[in-house]
Amino acid sequence: MRISSNLFFQTGVNAINAQQSDLMHLYQQVASGQKMVSPADDPLAAAQAINLSQAQSLNQRFSANRDVAKNNLGTEDNALSSVTTLLQDIKTRLIEAGNGTMSDADRATLSSVLQGSKTALLNLANSTDGNGQYLFSGYAGSQPAFVADSSGKVTYNGDTNQRLIQADQTRQIAGSDVGTDIFMHATAGSGSYVTAAAAGNTGTALISQPTVTNLQGSYVGKAFDVQFAMSADPVPVLQYTVNVLDASGGTVVATSAPVNYVAGTTSLDLGGGVQVSFTGTPQAGDMFSVEPANARYVASSSLQAGSTLAVGATSVSDSTATYFGKPFSIAFDDATNFTVTYYSDSSLATPVGTTTGVYAAPGTISIPGSGLSIGMSGVPVAGDKVTVQPSQPTNLNIFDTLDSIISSLSTPLTGSDSGQAAFLNNLAGAIQRIDLNFNQVLSVRSSVGTRLNELDAIDSNGTLRNLGYTTQLSKLEDVDYYTATAQLQLRQSALQAAAAAFKQIQGTSLFNMGSN
Repeated sequence: MRISSNLFFQTGVNAINAQQSDLMHLYQQVASGQKMVSPADDPLAAAQAINLSQAQSLNQRFSANRDVAKNNLGTEDNALSSVTTLLQDIKTRLIEAGNGTMSDADRATLSSVLQGSKTALLNLANSTDGNGQYLFSGYAGSQPAFVADSSGKVTYNGDTNQRLIQADQTRQIAGSDVGTDIFMHATAGSGSYVTAAAAGNTGTALISQPTVTNLQGSYVGKAFDVQFAMSADPVPVLQYTVNVLDASGGTVVATSAPVNYVAGTTSLDLGGGVQVSFTGTPQAGDMFSVEPANARYVASSSLQAGSTLAVGATSVSDSTATYFGKPFSIAFDDATNFTVTYYSDSSLATPVGTTTGVYAAPGTISIPGSGLSIGMSGVPVAGDKVTVQPSQPTNLNIFDTLDSIISSLSTPLTGSDSGQAAFLNNLAGAIQRIDLNFNQVLSVRSSVGTRLNELDAIDSNGTLRNLGYTTQLSKLEDVDYYTATAQLQLRQSALQAAAAAFKQIQGTSLFNMGSN
């Protein structure tokens, strides 16, 4: 077969070019440290590297989010620590105010001290984070959480939405808390009560220290009014009547029979598992109120023909439940099985979750996911429906409490026993409310600490995940310098051999071959 000179030269050039291309590719790998100079080198590895890089970038974004959350929660914890110290001082001052030897001037001085404490507390409630956003305003972070009007009355100025931060792909963590939950509400599930005496009372009776004697009592969680009046007997005697109010606090659902008041009494049994400390001498017309500190629940039912289902009292069993505080409906599928649907708000328009349960026997039934237990009796039928909604909680605005006791301390006592009793009743109510506010601040601080611990745990997991991404990317992208260097030497030798072969071929001709 005849081979042309042109083919000789073209073959030599192609061989040299191929070796130069391979050598250049190795140069690029060694210089860049990347195994893949272009996706064509390994399309599958290139696609995997893109996915890993995106996952790593997302993980780094979550890490930055966690840093923001840690900073915000750290700032909140510092503010709440100062609030805790301030409330401890306020509680001490309130105990001092109960000293019967204090003069009007002493009480006025104490009033000024508490006024300063209120101002300091307002400043702490309007704390800001590192970006100038108010911590306790909810979504309305650009405006103060609490504002005072010209009379000094402090009201909440934010909204009720909690700012959530995406800490991981499947976890959102609250980066702050809503001001109303800290300074206006009691700890969920505390089962506490607060007392008050009517402003027009003329007797010297003192009411304080409500206690729950039976957690399953039929009236636990409801409000009470205690009214004193003279009986209609020929020889009138002082009696009291207890009105039990519904969850709204405005409708009487039960009234006790009049009970003769016995001098020297130390407590009143309000019925249904609640009693209250009570001393002194009340007068006809005096009125006292006892309110639960937590939100109460209203249960209403829609029953089918033939149903004998009866719904009783509602009690809190687990305040950490998934849907605690949400309104819900219970729909009976038959006499034993029911489905619970939870809603975002009282309009019952937007479902947020469902659970199922079993009605085995009459008694106290735990509702899955709600954190509540409801007394039920009778036999339900398919289609029966029970709706349960939380009402508004008792107003525990700490600033209103301070305003009330500041006003009482600023008002000189008339010297009458009834005036002294009115002051002590107001003081007792203020101490109860401040105690509840203090416990709520501690509860929120505990929640902040729990969230910080969770962020640390997620951070550790994120660090390990990032290390895994980096390792996998290194295996896919990073060049093996030992192999690349050896290949570089090999390709240099191959290029030199190709060039020498071409030179040899270039010098070949028919005459040289003939002479040889």
